[in-house]
Amino acid sequence: MKKVAIIFLSVFASSLYISAQDTLPPKKLFIGFCAHYGFIIEHHANMDYLIKRHVPAGELNFTLQTNGEKHWEQVYKNPEKGLGIYFAELGNPEQLGCAIGIFPFVNFPLNPNRKFKLYIRSSDGIGIITKPYDRTNNHKNNINGSRINGFVNLRLSSVFFPWKNIRMETGIGLTHLSNAAWTLPNLGINIASVNLGISFMKRKIENKKPNETENLKPVITNPNYFFTVIAAAAVNEVSPPGSGKKYASYILYASGWKTVSEKSRFCVGADAFYNLANLATAERDTTFDTSNKLNNLQAGVRFGYELVVGKIALPLEMGAYLFTKTTSNGPLYHRIGVRYYVNKHIIINYSLKTHWVTAENLELGLGYRF
Repeated sequence: MKKVAIIFLSVFASSLYISAQDTLPPKKLFIGFCAHYGFIIEHHANMDYLIKRHVPAGELNFTLQTNGEKHWEQVYKNPEKGLGIYFAELGNPEQLGCAIGIFPFVNFPLNPNRKFKLYIRSSDGIGIITKPYDRTNNHKNNINGSRINGFVNLRLSSVFFPWKNIRMETGIGLTHLSNAAWTLPNLGINIASVNLGISFMKRKIENKKPNETENLKPVITNPNYFFTVIAAAAVNEVSPPGSGKKYASYILYASGWKTVSEKSRFCVGADAFYNLANLATAERDTTFDTSNKLNNLQAGVRFGYELVVGKIALPLEMGAYLFTKTTSNGPLYHRIGVRYYVNKHIIINYSLKTHWVTAENLELGLGYRF
């Protein structure tokens, strides 16, 4: 009888444990407001006369606390994800106007399971500048030449919960708006700021049981080594600003990758560029012989890193030209962006090629993974 009782209690305890494991905690949706105060970084000498005052800004955000329902959430210890709407008065209403941004974001936890949490935010969206360059009405704005821009926000935040359903944060961040030389001028706007925010929990979202959830295993099994080829195209404008004439650029890059964890992989690669804007500039300024069109070819080698978030990867790459007749941008180039690995083979590429803080073009393309 004693043995029967022990077996019964063991089975009962095991059933309670399994039941507790079957149900994930609910996801929490917060709605909040964040105030920012900062300044435009003067990264070019002829920007000084446009920077007149500090930059106040506000942000409305919708933040979802994940719970490990998907594999990538488990890998990053349940990050936050959401949507933000940003508005800033750029300190010069006559010549710069205001900046508006709409962007998805992910807050990656740096110290999970702590009372005071640290998050690093990555976001990429669409920005609007209300007073871009205009040859007639706003010719002094040499920072930005288009109303529609790319919007990037990076932020380090400290988050705590003074009450159960109230979330507060403070931190520092960098906001960038530019059009990737689609329209000149394109020095870009970089805003450094501090922020203070408060959010209120709107509701809890109940979850499926783990055996009913999707993506509890990696969608793509990352081998230690693999190879990718991406073909992309871009469009940009050359000076003088406001000319309206745009030129195509064609890019081909190949990479060999080494996966080091579910979060990270590194690559070495080679790139080839054929930018018709460089050819047009050379014909105007006689910087190189344009009768031989191969003189416009650029080739380089590159070292890169990708932060892996499920099917999405965030590349950060630096390259050096091995061959180029265009020397005004210097010997180095850089690439940041987003890549979506649709399946085991197909890649969608969205990246920005820059020379340090100066954007050259926005690369849109497709790739294949071997």
